[in-house]
Amino acid sequence: MVQEEKKRYKAKIAGSTYTIIGNESHYHMDIVNDLANEQLELIMGQAPTLTREQASVLLAINTLSVQVKQQEVILDQRDEILALKKEIEKVAELEERLSKIEEREKEARKAVINENRQLTEEEMLNHIEVQKVLNQQVKEKIQRNNNQKKK
Repeated sequence: MVQEEKKRYKAKIAGSTYTIIGNESHYHMDIVNDLANEQLELIMGQAPTLTREQASVLLAINTLSVQVKQQEVILDQRDEILALKKEIEKVAELEERLSKIEEREKEARKAVINENRQLTEEEMLNHIEVQKVLNQQVKEKIQRNNNQKKK
């Protein structure tokens, strides 16, 4: 594993200078620095009697709260992704089963045609059309079920 070189960053937050050492880019740290100052100004503006230390603690609490909410969202999304993957597997299985059924129907039609050579061409076409309609209805039902599960 390659270790990334640590970077030093001078941040000025609420009038105090801090040296921050980490892996993030200076661009990233500029954004964090500006955001910290904006949030501290907002907190101190809403509660002017707070000390800088108290405002900093509130900023840390607010930041941790946002982080926890985002982690909950990530976990929920992971669960949703897993559920969707399972649904995709079920759909693939159903499509495979449908394909096998269609293949069996083709074989059965061939067998019926071979056994019943006396059927007229018109009767055979009607039979095939009926099978196509039935197959389409089965496909539509499977698709509706899949769409309902996704919702």
